[in-house]
Amino acid sequence: MIRAAVLDVDGVLTYFRSAWMHLHRILGTDAWATINRDAYRAGLINYRDWALVDALLWFGVPKTWVEPPVTLRKGAVELLKLLRNNGIRVIALSGGLNYTEVPIKDYVDYFISNELIFDEDYSLISVKVNVESKDFIKDLLGKLGVTWDQVLAVGDSDMDLPILKSARYSIAYNPLSEEVANTARVIINSDTLYPVIDVINAILKGDVYVK
Repeated sequence: MIRAAVLDVDGVLTYFRSAWMHLHRILGTDAWATINRDAYRAGLINYRDWALVDALLWFGVPKTWVEPPVTLRKGAVELLKLLRNNGIRVIALSGGLNYTEVPIKDYVDYFISNELIFDEDYSLISVKVNVESKDFIKDLLGKLGVTWDQVLAVGDSDMDLPILKSARYSIAYNPLSEEVANTARVIINSDTLYPVIDVINAILKGDVYVK
């Protein structure tokens, strides 16, 4: 029985893999962002420092500039509606930025992401890091009275590994690494989310048995 679904946002519900890089491309700050990302990967700065220096590349930018429209992947809304219509709590989890919440906020119970911070003039001044890792999801499930045996997880990257390893029903959607693919019970490679919907329908109907 599925009582909660934990869905990665960037790369799953959206076409772009990173809300950070999507915004860098829009604002023309790709080159500097690459320097910050390389410093983080080399261990010269930690995740919180990386997020801060990355967001500071947009310092003073009007709020309207950093809240671009987000095109959801085909099947995203149908997937979210399917889950909600079956009484499943939907948790959208992202290591990206909170502007991706806008097109899905009416279909999810929880949206957890990093938040851009603005001053009284609605100019960007910083970022609040809420998702340094995705391990904290265990606490939220505990508050909901949901066990990992009742969780469906859909993810694509190494950041999703803790959830994919723990959830009874796990789907690697267009996995970015072999480890992600090997960790999930189901692997789906597709440009749309309709195959994910098919798998979930099969689980809900009892056509798929998962130990």
